[in-house]
Amino acid sequence: MRSSSSDPAPVDLTSPDDAAGDGRSATRVERGRSFLGILRPDWVDLALLSLAALFFTVAWPTFFVTHDAWPALVPLLAALGTLPVAVARRWPLPAWCAVAIACVVAVPLRTEPDFALGWPVVFHLALAVCLGAVILLGPPRRIAAAVAVTVALMALNPGLEVSVGWMVGAAVFSTVMILVRWLLISRRQLESSSQRLERESQRSAQQADLRVLAEERNRLARDLHDVVAHQMSMIVVQSQSAPYRLQGVTPAVHAEFDSIAETAREALDEVRGLLGVLRTDAEEQTTEPVGVDQIEPTLRAARRSGIDLTWQLTGEMDRIDETAGVVLHRVLQESLANASRHAPGGVVVVTLTADTTSDGDEPPSATLEVDNGPAAPDALVAPGTGGGSGIAGMSARVRAVGGSFSALPASDGGFTVTATVPLRSGRRGGSRLLE
Repeated sequence: MRSSSSDPAPVDLTSPDDAAGDGRSATRVERGRSFLGILRPDWVDLALLSLAALFFTVAWPTFFVTHDAWPALVPLLAALGTLPVAVARRWPLPAWCAVAIACVVAVPLRTEPDFALGWPVVFHLALAVCLGAVILLGPPRRIAAAVAVTVALMALNPGLEVSVGWMVGAAVFSTVMILVRWLLISRRQLESSSQRLERESQRSAQQADLRVLAEERNRLARDLHDVVAHQMSMIVVQSQSAPYRLQGVTPAVHAEFDSIAETAREALDEVRGLLGVLRTDAEEQTTEPVGVDQIEPTLRAARRSGIDLTWQLTGEMDRIDETAGVVLHRVLQESLANASRHAPGGVVVVTLTADTTSDGDEPPSATLEVDNGPAAPDALVAPGTGGGSGIAGMSARVRAVGGSFSALPASDGGFTVTATVPLRSGRRGGSRLLE
């Protein structure tokens, strides 16, 4: 378990003389742990150990039935031919080599003419177990060598018919074990593929959620920009124009208005910076009323703030549905904010026309045009107003509902914004998707 940063530091009890040997001691400890990890038994190792003990118990006393050797060498030969089964899972090739050597040594020691094998039956069983371990666990080259040597080893059995039969049997056994190995590998690959597919599915789902969250956050950032930037721009304009609109303003009051304007500009830049951070992921409903009913109040508020503004509303405003009204109101807010920032003192003309008649396949539409002239000669253009996303946001809103949008500079130095939004229904109501 990992220790946290709040855990007390361990106390060093080693003396200076022992410090030089710490690295070597740690290395020995790690090697010991690795070795113990390799030797840690599980149910397969325990089964092989039990099988090796059983083979050895049978091989030692029955060796003299078919073979003859010095009594002192019999337990050693029995151990060489059976006990390697216990480590066949950990070291398959060395275990197989040990049993194969025991089989070769036992061939000249056979004394029973009627016995059709060159070595004891228990050695045959141990050789089969070790060969199976090599085939299941070893690399292809070692498998090929072990199978070839085992088939050749069967030729040492007495009699041509017996030796050929055992050679064929060894080849068939090896083929079956190779097929088992292939099945195990295929199953492991299938499980691995299923796990990878599940991880990819989870990753794709997470990415889809992140994309949805990013889109929603972008819409929220756009709404905040439209509302907050518009209102703060009005504060800047009012603060800058108040000394010229009001009579009897003292220098101290003039300076106070300048301070308010500077603070509002700094706050506006900070809001834009925060919106840039937010603009990576949603849209929430705003607390300010939004829609066609708020267009005229917005125009009046802009005129009160000092903008030289005139407007004309033509057509049946009550036929503009909520979706179109939200889009037109947002475009108007952003256009007025841009005019106050980039062309203070300029004349602004707003025209809104609701065309409720359809022309062929073209549905009824409403067109908003905001035309602002150049800034007044003595006007102070507020600094720090670049880098926004107002035009891009307006265009995205209009095109999202199937409308058309343009924002073009005029020949006199002004700017003209035109937005045409289709009317989805003949009366108010419906979705507030873009609010």
